[in-house]
Amino acid sequence: MRIIGFIITVLMAISATDRSYANDIDVQFSGFASFALSYTDDSDIGFASNYSNVNKSGFSATRDSILGGQANISLSNNWDSVVQVVIQDHAFKSFDNFLELAFVRYRPSRNWAIRAGRLNSDLYLLSEYPYVGYAYLWVRPPHSYYSFANIAGNFDGIDVEYSKAINDGFLRLKLAYGGSTAKIQAYNDDFFIDFDNLTTLSATYSLDAWTMRFSLSRSSFGDYKLTALDEFISSLDSVPQSIWPQAQTISNKFNTKGNSIKYAAFGLTYDYDNWLIQSEMGISESDWIIAPSVLNSYISAGYRVNNAIFYTSFSAAKNRHNVIKVIDPVFSPGTPEQISKPIQQLALATQASIKIPYVHQHSINVGVKWQLSERLALKAQLDRFDIKPVGAGLWSLSNPADVDKGHKVHVLSLNASMVF
Repeated sequence: MRIIGFIITVLMAISATDRSYANDIDVQFSGFASFALSYTDDSDIGFASNYSNVNKSGFSATRDSILGGQANISLSNNWDSVVQVVIQDHAFKSFDNFLELAFVRYRPSRNWAIRAGRLNSDLYLLSEYPYVGYAYLWVRPPHSYYSFANIAGNFDGIDVEYSKAINDGFLRLKLAYGGSTAKIQAYNDDFFIDFDNLTTLSATYSLDAWTMRFSLSRSSFGDYKLTALDEFISSLDSVPQSIWPQAQTISNKFNTKGNSIKYAAFGLTYDYDNWLIQSEMGISESDWIIAPSVLNSYISAGYRVNNAIFYTSFSAAKNRHNVIKVIDPVFSPGTPEQISKPIQQLALATQASIKIPYVHQHSINVGVKWQLSERLALKAQLDRFDIKPVGAGLWSLSNPADVDKGHKVHVLSLNASMVF
């Protein structure tokens, strides 16, 4: 693991620089967990809390269950380190995929902080604690908004933060640069995709009951690993331009080379007295058809009654551009069937493949969170998802041919979240 080697090297360098640091080192361990049981009522479509996890239908005790541990290592007045491991139902299981954070931080002054290693992306209101279910209302973060966020939830690189108290509030600015590799599965095969030159700028301002965050991000799509995609692109590239001129254009859309994704987000939280209101909106622009351009948002409102918070949320996600229409290949008179038929089949498969990643859904939920103690909370939540035809990109269709069908799915979840 390069990231672990980097952390160890930095720690050894600090220790060698000044042996007095050894007397200052303090290690504190903490953990968090969510144990959940959930049920979906549509067997034709699989549900997962995020892209990295296994899609399942029916009953599941692993869909939203999480176990995490964190070590906070104080090295001196200016240096510290954090390592966090989160075990969840990832489709691709490896230590690297469970390692969420592993960084060294240097604070040269009161207002500045520099981190290097595996970092949280700071794109979302929940960026600091997306897996600590105890810290937020819902059984899982809003699906329409956070299901794809998991892929960009952390990265390997460096960030610089400036923070300062301003007008009775607190401002934090952060600039980050690095890259990451998403490790998921598609078509029962491992699917790796690199995000290169990931650059993020974020600003967060807190004042009394209000917290606001704005972020901008850009990344280039790098190399990928998926055998089925390689074969598909090769098939498109092999079609003569005279028969199907659009094949090359579509091939470029499925290929990551030269494509990028840009993202902007705004979030707002109001937490005062008995009310807790939170909303986020994000907009992406992508050249890669497998991660299409999407507008997504949610709003959630909770009201405290003694030790319970009753809440409801509405969320939505929709592609910003229309589905690409495949133009039929044109064959010269007398073209042999052994040439025309495979190309016609490829055109039909291409149209279906274009539709599968598209997103068009909205949902509403109601729930309650009981605060049993300072370390334990119980939750119950009922979601209703309305997935439009050619809109199941955040789900897994048991039969990809059903991409033109709509679905109405209910998800009932019971959850116990704790910190220790």
